[in-house]
Amino acid sequence: MGTVRVSIIIPAYNVEKYINTCIDSILAQTYADFEVVVVDDGSTDATGKILDDYARLDSRVTVIHKENAGVSAARNTGIKEAVGEFILFFDGDDFVEPYAIEELVYTINEKDVDTVIYGYHSYRDGKVTETCIPVFNEGLYENEAIIPMLLSRFVGISADGINRWISGDKNGLYVENPALWRCMVRADLIQHNNLTFDTRLKIGEDTVFISDLLSCAKRCYVTHKCFYYLVYRESSAIANYEKNAAAKLDGKLRLLTSRSELTDRIILRSGVDITPYWQGTVVMSALELAFLFSKKSNSNATFRKRYNFYLQYAKQEKVINAVRLFKPRAKPGIKLIPLMMLKLRWHLAIFLCFSVLNMINYEFSRSGK
Repeated sequence: MGTVRVSIIIPAYNVEKYINTCIDSILAQTYADFEVVVVDDGSTDATGKILDDYARLDSRVTVIHKENAGVSAARNTGIKEAVGEFILFFDGDDFVEPYAIEELVYTINEKDVDTVIYGYHSYRDGKVTETCIPVFNEGLYENEAIIPMLLSRFVGISADGINRWISGDKNGLYVENPALWRCMVRADLIQHNNLTFDTRLKIGEDTVFISDLLSCAKRCYVTHKCFYYLVYRESSAIANYEKNAAAKLDGKLRLLTSRSELTDRIILRSGVDITPYWQGTVVMSALELAFLFSKKSNSNATFRKRYNFYLQYAKQEKVINAVRLFKPRAKPGIKLIPLMMLKLRWHLAIFLCFSVLNMINYEFSRSGK
């Protein structure tokens, strides 16, 4: 097999404690014909200097320094700079197996596909805490099968998923991790379709991009092999986001717009309306935000202000439509009550009920309990 150049795009922001492990794991690959395009997104720690040292030692490492503009803008910069036939998107605080690129290049060539989706390990405190293989069956997915079988599991929760959750299915609200570091993709698929990351998004940019990407693909291969190590850290963007109600509201409003635009693009591209695959996410997000803002410790604002924050999302036209189209098909149960209240637009009643639940330290769980 002849070598094929691979571009590895890495956005890096204040990862001085992790970037060495990440870059070292790439430079130790058994496959040598690659470039590493690292975009230093305005780091204020030693990240930039560490990257410059790598670039001086190894010509395959290119470092681009820019003002901080977020991970989406950094990745877009990396895409413009990349020259490889295949692209991998890694994060600067993670690392990979030494044989990752060699096996992925072999697979994408041998299967003659546009992209390969693979598994990963969750890594915390120096050890693997979970091994996550793709939820999909291993094998080839082609043409019309890609959207209902692959894209649908990445883009969000369906109304059917909510009904399964109400009925006790612990996987009813499961969404496959849409992180871009779990797939290798042909560069021309991105280039020919002018795919870019939505720079308006502060969270969920991978969801939109991987869905866009899969809607353009003709042949995808899923392997249950795990090549990537996702390193957990308390200061990560997602960890901070999960704790901040105001940030979550802003992120969900932006993602609502971006998902709608994504849906329009895919309808034009393939004639398929993917709305049913993600409308359940909108419904559950309304309840999640009600729960978050009804918790007084999440904000110093008054009850009325916190309630109005929740209404900013609940009264969005797209949210109202998603709630209206949701048809409960599960047997009546306690989890159905807030959903029915949402359908009846009993927003204040929902907020008051969730305030009480927060007072008794109730923890919401997606596990079906």
